[in-house]
Amino acid sequence: MRIVTIFIILAGVSAACMHGRGGNSQEEIARGQAINVAKEYALHIMKDARQSTDRNGIITLSTDRMSYVIDPAKIVISEIDEDLERDAIVPLTLLKGQTFVMKEHLLILNAEEKMVIDTVLYDIINILKVEDRIINAEISKVGMDSPGYGCAECMEIARYQFKSGKFVKTE
Repeated sequence: MRIVTIFIILAGVSAACMHGRGGNSQEEIARGQAINVAKEYALHIMKDARQSTDRNGIITLSTDRMSYVIDPAKIVISEIDEDLERDAIVPLTLLKGQTFVMKEHLLILNAEEKMVIDTVLYDIINILKVEDRIINAEISKVGMDSPGYGCAECMEIARYQFKSGKFVKTE
């Protein structure tokens, strides 16, 4: 009897581990779709880009002059618009050579089980969290061309929400 109990417990743990690795959860599926949409976006801008993925899963799409970097771990999957579908926010880092140029955030909505880019945000530095469809983000109080861009003293927290088909900053 003990052997049967141990076998049942091990089978349950093994199945749970395999499910986690299998990429079958709704969040993992949405993350994979969002990555594909972000790659298409970058490839549309940079014709004939080469793609590489490092051992940490970070994806780089590059030409001789510029690169887009996608870190799957920084993608936020959550309900953003009014429906119950999982949406995504994908941060893209744009580099010229090895020099940081800017960060873009793709707001990707799940419409009829297809992920599509709704908005590209340029003023957000980091997405902190999405809670109750409110996006809390760190933004710079100074422009990207300012020497203080991104400094700790120049940062503030902004809240965004998707309302009536538009992405707006809220108070």
